[in-house]
Amino acid sequence: MTRKSPFLRCLAGYVEYMRNEARFAERTVQQYEWAILRCHDTIREGNGPDNPLGVSEKDLQYLLDHLTGCTRNRQYYWTAFAGFLRWSGNQAILKKRPQWPLSARTQVDWLEPEQAARIREVAMEMDPMIALIVHFELDLCLRRIEIQRLRIQDVHENRLDVLGKGRFGGKPRTVSLLPGESREIIARYLEYRLLKWGQASMEDKLVPYKRTAMDNRLKELQRASGIKFLGHHTLRRTGGRLMWLAKVPIETIASIMGHESTEMTLKYIGVNLSDQTNAFEAVRNQRIQLQKTPKIVPFCSMPAE
Repeated sequence: MTRKSPFLRCLAGYVEYMRNEARFAERTVQQYEWAILRCHDTIREGNGPDNPLGVSEKDLQYLLDHLTGCTRNRQYYWTAFAGFLRWSGNQAILKKRPQWPLSARTQVDWLEPEQAARIREVAMEMDPMIALIVHFELDLCLRRIEIQRLRIQDVHENRLDVLGKGRFGGKPRTVSLLPGESREIIARYLEYRLLKWGQASMEDKLVPYKRTAMDNRLKELQRASGIKFLGHHTLRRTGGRLMWLAKVPIETIASIMGHESTEMTLKYIGVNLSDQTNAFEAVRNQRIQLQKTPKIVPFCSMPAE
């Protein structure tokens, strides 16, 4: 019987850990396993060790230098492999903190302010379930899984106790409710739910819908509004972007969205070339107001050297 290599033994253990202890979704486990295999193969191509404990900072630098693809994909591979090495007890990974470039993304899925206003207007005229989903995702920037995890007891007078994504059932955070508006939308939904399903439904989960059912409700909204978008995450991204356009500090937006870093938030709000142009225009307008704009002399009129 052929004995597995140190890497394959560690990988098998890590896969079991992701499934049984960290409780990752099966799709995530499969994707992480594939990413780890790819990173290991790259290190081996650079004459790196087969044992995860033996991977050095030099090997990790080789991996960073030879991972192909866009920055987003390279970050994904690195995240999966770094988690595997930390679980294996590797010390070198604790010292390596790669700096990823922040690129201007010209194609980010979010709605323009006018489209968001239209979506919100139409949702409030539809059944209270759709209105609740739109309010939570577009106004409060919740994820779909966070809405599914909400319990009735998580709704308080002025806040929601949200269980986000992540290991061990998710990372908790508190999200403030909009004064007046949130309570009205939630109360209308609970009344609708009581009339539709009766008292027996008023237990545990706030939204007793599976993912596919919530997706279908969003499709109804798109048909009614005439605005097409990818899905739930579009509304969440749009909510973050609208706050950014309203000059809300990026740190506050990151806290609301449950991001550990503002770099992740910047990706969500979609800072693109149009935003850069607006920034340049704003500075130029300020310069004009201060009457400090220099006159640009035509090349033909410039003095000879």
